[in-house]
This record gives sequence, structure tokens and C-alpha cells, in this order.
Amino acid sequence: MRLSPLAAIAATSLLALSAMPAAAQRRFTTEWTVLPELQAEFALRGNDYLLVGFNLARPVEVDNAYNVDPGFQFRLGYERFWNPNWSWGATFRVGRNAYGGNGDFLNMPGSIVPGLLLRHSSKIGPLRFSQRLAAEYATSFVILGDSPPNRALARLRLGLDHEFGLGSTLKLRPRLSYEVLTYLRFQRDEDQAKEQFVDLGGLRGELGVRLSPRFDLTPWVASQTSYMKALDQFDVNGNRVSGGNFRFVTPVVGLDLRVTLGRAALDADRQPLPTQH
Repeated sequence: MRLSPLAAIAATSLLALSAMPAAAQRRFTTEWTVLPELQAEFALRGNDYLLVGFNLARPVEVDNAYNVDPGFQFRLGYERFWNPNWSWGATFRVGRNAYGGNGDFLNMPGSIVPGLLLRHSSKIGPLRFSQRLAAEYATSFVILGDSPPNRALARLRLGLDHEFGLGSTLKLRPRLSYEVLTYLRFQRDEDQAKEQFVDLGGLRGELGVRLSPRFDLTPWVASQTSYMKALDQFDVNGNRVSGGNFRFVTPVVGLDLRVTLGRAALDADRQPLPTQH
């Protein structure tokens, strides 16, 4: 099978990530987070759509020793299909997360995040293989004079899914996806600390349940990872006492509820995307 341009980029990114020495990284697992989302998708001609979504994110506190305000995200999206295999779109997200950034990645900073995306899909046997490449710019609200720096970033998501029909309207869509995010570093100073090549990653498994052309729900689980490189610290004898590479892994469980509006939603040949647009 010949690789598309997006697949070539995907292979390069995944090889770079796998080349990171696992033994040199320290791994920490944080609490489970729950992330429900409501979506309204406005079906346009063909497979085009407008999307409005709202979600909440909250860690599951085992000991209830402290209270954490839930984070939230409001997002808009538009996607235009050139043909059944290629499309482009624009996204805009606004949100807040009191415990470490907001966005599709829990540890991603940014209160306002506009972006553009390019998508390609093809067939691998009975499976649908999708590739989504996005460029975004994350900027933050200034709170008490302190906020994370604004960052340009690139995201690449790969997905495999297959749809099964059960009866006249019920359809099941199991799906597995993996996404990586990297901040774009322009003109890094020579004395500036070197950062990770991949900053965030997420592996997600889901089961889409399409009850009708207008309503579907998708329960899912995911493992989100944030990568960090800290400056090395040495004692008086020159031995390293801290610093190095770290991985922070957050298990996530979610449920997407989607309502599809518009007359085009009833078109027999319409191919809706998974709820993880």
C-alpha cells in the first residue's frame, strides 16, 4: 500500500517517539479523569458539517482531600470535503481547566485555540484508515498577571474503525486512534533548554453507537501522556540528583452524545465522522 503524505508524516513522528529511550524516562500516573461531551452537528451538503460542542473535565478524587473545579471547553468546527477521501476544516476552542490546561489534551495550555486541519481517509481491507493533521495556536487568559506562554502547535491523529449494521437503523463503530502533539519551536536560542520532540500523546479506544441518522453516543477510554524534559541538577560532586525526562500519564473515560440536525442528515449516502472529529 502506498503511503499518503499524511501517513508519511505519521510514520516519521511515531518513529521519533519510539526512539525516545524508555529507560531514561520517569513515569507518573495521575488520577482518572471523566470527560462527557454534548455535540450538535449541522449536516450540510455532501459530508460537510458545522459542529458545536461543550464538554466538562474533572479528575476522580479517590480520597476527596481537596476540591477541584471542573474544566470545560466550548468548541466550534467546520469541515469541507473535496471528495470522499480528502477534506479541510477550521476549529475554534474556548475553555478553562483549573488543574493544568485545557483542550482535547488535558495538559495542553491555552484558553483560546483557533486551528486549521487537513484530513485524509482510505481503506485497509475492511477497515477505514484516517489521518488528521492540524495546526493550531494556543493563547491563554491572563489571570493575576500570570499565564502560560502562547504556543503554536501541530497535531497528528491516526485512526482505524469499522462500521457494523444491526437492523435498519442501529450501527456500531468500534474505533482505535492515536494522536501526538508537538509545540513548534521557532528560532530556539543556543542557550535555551532543549525540549521534547513530542509534547503530548493520546491513545483512545471507543465504541460508536449510532441509534439513528440524528442521534448517536460514543463511550470511550483513553490514556493521555504529557512529556517533559527538566533541567539536570547536580550535587557538589557532579552527580545528577534531579532533572531528566518525565512522562505523566492520565487515564480518561468519556461519553460523547451527538445530535445531527439539518435535512442533509437523512441523506442515504451521508458518511458521518466519529464523534472525535
